[in-house]
Amino acid sequence: MRTKRQSSDTIPPNQNPVEKSSAPLYRQLAETLQLHMETGKIAPNEPLPAERDLAISFKVSRDTVRKAIRLLEERGVLYSDHGRGTFAAPAAVRQMSRFLDSFSEDTLKRGGSPGQKILSMENVAANMAIASLLHVEAHVPLLRIRRLRLMDDAIVGLQDSYLHLPQGARLERKELERAGSLYRLLIDKFSIEPSESLESVGAIAASADDALLLGVGPGTPLLVCERVMLSDRREPIEYCEMKYVPSYRYKTRINKWSNG
Repeated sequence: MRTKRQSSDTIPPNQNPVEKSSAPLYRQLAETLQLHMETGKIAPNEPLPAERDLAISFKVSRDTVRKAIRLLEERGVLYSDHGRGTFAAPAAVRQMSRFLDSFSEDTLKRGGSPGQKILSMENVAANMAIASLLHVEAHVPLLRIRRLRLMDDAIVGLQDSYLHLPQGARLERKELERAGSLYRLLIDKFSIEPSESLESVGAIAASADDALLLGVGPGTPLLVCERVMLSDRREPIEYCEMKYVPSYRYKTRINKWSNG
């Protein structure tokens, strides 16, 4: 028996889900739907309105609605029950779902206040390893950004990013200081939309230099995340190595469709 769907009136119509965003419309709609779940306008385990109702309510095509729903399913925010519909995931599941957030966005979702201290911004030649990860020739110029990341004014990590930007594109230190979020700056300035990442996680002992920057003792175990970020065109844009102090907590979600 098919569960009765909500009326589209449950979600207030929104002619432009994110008016000032340059992100694709389906991503704007996905963010709006997720916000409705986070604020309780769509309750946990409650069915979404039909695609047709969502399309009418938000004045978008049904294809846009389908893409938005697919994205939220990939994030673990929605789940489908064959023959019954698509439902909002419980809050506990949503909180454990990990998708491509900037550090700033992730910190805000944890209830903290994000911050940064830029250590350096410089153009460097890609070494063989990073060139291979970003699918560029060795010695191609990359923008390297080293930052300390703060949560509630406490240092929690060291990020070392290598960006392969479009030819002629420039990022200024003052722009990043003002924006706070590198990913938000990439979207707003270059319309580069972070879409997917390949990530590996491990642990290392803090070197003397890292220990000094992070305020821990040499040899302290650090959580290390290496990430290759892809744009919405599936082009490698960034390689980032993130070293976190032991107090930082890394959450992820694994489902039966995961490889391995």
